[in-house]
Amino acid sequence: MRKRGFNLVEIMIVVALIVTTIILCLPAMFNNTKQARLVSVWKSVFFETKSNFEIFAMNESKKIDCICDSKKSNKDESVYEIIRPYLNSSEPDEKKVLKGYSYKYYNGKRIMPNSIYYAEKFGMQENGIIVGFRWLGCNCSSDTPCATAVFDVNGKSKPNVLGKDVFGIYIFKNGIEAFGYNMTNKEIEKSCNFKKGNGASCSEYYLRGGKL
Repeated sequence: MRKRGFNLVEIMIVVALIVTTIILCLPAMFNNTKQARLVSVWKSVFFETKSNFEIFAMNESKKIDCICDSKKSNKDESVYEIIRPYLNSSEPDEKKVLKGYSYKYYNGKRIMPNSIYYAEKFGMQENGIIVGFRWLGCNCSSDTPCATAVFDVNGKSKPNVLGKDVFGIYIFKNGIEAFGYNMTNKEIEKSCNFKKGNGASCSEYYLRGGKL
């Protein structure tokens, strides 16, 4: 008996199914590619900043102690001016460059001013990365952070979300660590939950090779 081949209608149905599958998969593939690029930039920023703060610990940490021991009223500003170069951050004309800029948690909630993840001062790197800074106080050490900094590796472009294009570090007297550095892999994976988590621990999650 002769084998019956596919007729034109059957071929068209198969082709339509293939095309539909590709169309449905394209957004996910595009998003993963974009996120992979953002994560790659974050890793580069982190390791460069970590290297900078190894120099900071040797050369500048005593200056911070002097500011803290002084009677200066505006210690935050003085500390920021010392730390800012190590963040590769220059101060832009905020009214023009950063007008209307803000970022939020991954779960969509607003970051409140009393949060450790809320930046109070902003600068910008030459490559367009936005750098936010928050001084936490003089009662810091090699275990207790002195400040936090966040990096929006996507600049002003959206999504401006912590854990997606915004990543952060704790600044200690002897160096830096990413948000989530003191958590176990299991804790980080649970915390870096893009539906329920705030996205902060994703900064460490991706450094450890976490999957997108």
